[in-house]
Amino acid sequence: MDIETSEAIKVFFPKTALPLIYFEAIANALDANADEISIEIELSSFDAPESLKIEISDNGDGFNEENYARFRTLLKPRDRFHKGIGRLVYLSYFKEVKIESSWGSNSRSFTFKEGFNADNSTVERVKESKNRTSLSFSGFKKGKINSYDNVKPAALKTAILEQFLPTLEQRKRDGKRFEIKLALKTDESNNQKQFFDDTLIIDVNDLPILTTIKIDNLDVFSDVVLRYHIKKSDLKSSCLTAFSIDGRTIPVNLISSSKIPVGYNCLFLIESEIFHSHADSSRQRLILPEGLNEQNLYRRLKQAIGRVLSEEIPEIEKQNADIERSFEKHFPHLLGYFESETIGLIDRDEALSVAQQKFFIAEKEILQCENLTESGYKKSLELSSRVLTEYVLYREKIIKRLSKINKDNSEAEIHNLIVPRYQEFQHDSQDDIYQNNAWLLDDKFMTFRTILSEKRMDQVIQAISLESEVTDNGRPDIAMIFSADPDRHEAVDAVIVEIKKKTDDEKENQFAINQLLKRARKITQHCRNIQRIWYYAVIEINEDMAESLIQQKWAPLFSKGRTFYQDFVTRNPEGKEVPTPTYILSFDAIVKDAASRNHVFLDILRKSMKRYNKKKH
Repeated sequence: MDIETSEAIKVFFPKTALPLIYFEAIANALDANADEISIEIELSSFDAPESLKIEISDNGDGFNEENYARFRTLLKPRDRFHKGIGRLVYLSYFKEVKIESSWGSNSRSFTFKEGFNADNSTVERVKESKNRTSLSFSGFKKGKINSYDNVKPAALKTAILEQFLPTLEQRKRDGKRFEIKLALKTDESNNQKQFFDDTLIIDVNDLPILTTIKIDNLDVFSDVVLRYHIKKSDLKSSCLTAFSIDGRTIPVNLISSSKIPVGYNCLFLIESEIFHSHADSSRQRLILPEGLNEQNLYRRLKQAIGRVLSEEIPEIEKQNADIERSFEKHFPHLLGYFESETIGLIDRDEALSVAQQKFFIAEKEILQCENLTESGYKKSLELSSRVLTEYVLYREKIIKRLSKINKDNSEAEIHNLIVPRYQEFQHDSQDDIYQNNAWLLDDKFMTFRTILSEKRMDQVIQAISLESEVTDNGRPDIAMIFSADPDRHEAVDAVIVEIKKKTDDEKENQFAINQLLKRARKITQHCRNIQRIWYYAVIEINEDMAESLIQQKWAPLFSKGRTFYQDFVTRNPEGKEVPTPTYILSFDAIVKDAASRNHVFLDILRKSMKRYNKKKH
């Protein structure tokens, strides 16, 4: 051979698989006008790969002078649809291939191996007989056979049909017969793996009946057609999508088999002149023509396949409707950005990704616009509604997470869910809105100026009065300061929250209440401009605790859980009375009341987004 074979194998076949040997031999036989091909596999045991021998024979034109001249020189293809290098894959797996070929009254024999010398072939005159070419593979070079499917006739039949469907279909249309025989002989069977002596035949009766439709709106200069076959099956669902290129198929992951309802086998072939000769050297990957956008092409192809699936498989309509309802429920802020052409099989993840990207682009356009037109103003209002919807959806997830809190959760876990510990949040920081969930207690806390989470008491006081002299080792779980700036001597309100893990221990729960009153005295001693201190204790309130609170003159408030209220007064050093309204809330009161408030917002926003989406379309 007029090229170094070992280096050529590495260049042209960096990744190989044993079935490529069958594919290459079959392709050569079909090119040589063979209509009978036989593949005989001998393997003493699957665990003895060194015993593997393969003989592939056909009744094609044989290695006449013209065909042998092409074989002996790499990169000398028959035409633009052939690569002229396929035989290299033989030497990836076997040390040698003995080839015997007879045609008319001639025969040629030679051995193809590393360092192949094309001049060593033997040509003889023989009595004229039927054409026959055989390739005998021996000296398996790999340490193992990766899969039983690489040697089982049943699996190979499926693989060969999928690989050569375009060529075999064309033969069928031309009225040409073909027969491919697959045989396995083994000394050690494995019934569990369905590995045993077996013989199967591939002929015209194995070909599926394909329906052909044209795919429009691809912006390409040649027609693109989709040929498909869908049938019911007792086996698990499957879906093969592939490009038809030069008589073979190159699979492409457009539709996952997992998306197909149970009990259906689907096959989709994409054909066009623009794809011819656009496969890599090993014919395992499509190389798109220059100027053809892969993302747009694949999106259009998916839509076409989706429409077919929707028409052919009734269950998909219901599946799509369920996904659309899910979008309305969980992603109402993206309604109107989902692909209007998403017909047929909806890929949930891709649809969300595309819609989210469109949303980001729209936001960017508005934010970068210095002077809003009337339409831009309306667009900004719409985007603001979408952002608000997204935030309210985020709040729903937080509420759901809090609802799962139980006695096994620590105070720290509960604390971090409401406001992350040891953090400080400022009202002018947009990022803080998604970290601080103090709205769980009351939506008015959305107006906070500063939140200090589990900071030392002196820091709390300093945040209010800007005095740093005071020290106290006590730590409120959450300290909130909002309204006016204390530097200006304006009156300010403060909120202190104490969180206790879920427990029925009345002593522990009562301790949390007592802590609040102590905090009140500490703060009023050092913050002279405090006008009101709001206190909250989040504890577990069972029947006994509820009765105890009522005895202590706590007033029950309307709530979907248990909430108690009592007015206290705390005197500052000047004797001024500082109102100290105090609330005691159960965990379920926080969850259910917050959920109720949030649901009202979300319901309004969902309906608004749906109305906008209907107007848009």
